[in-house]
Amino acid sequence: MKLGAFVLCLISTILMGIAIIPLIWCIPMTIKVYRAYRDNDFPTLRFNICVLLFVNIIAGILLLIDNEYPEL
Repeated sequence: MKLGAFVLCLISTILMGIAIIPLIWCIPMTIKVYRAYRDNDFPTLRFNICVLLFVNIIAGILLLIDNEYPEL
């Protein structure tokens, strides 16, 4: 599911390329989602909610479903 979330974040980042301001938070979030996929890491619940709100709704839902939250 993390690969699907990364692909959706990447597509959203490319589509938001016409607006410079949203790229300020889309690019770092996309990179963190890719690192979570590559290193088999689990992003925090707060980060997944930010992806849901600011990058892509479907990618955020996929991350919320896939994650185990060690801090809860």
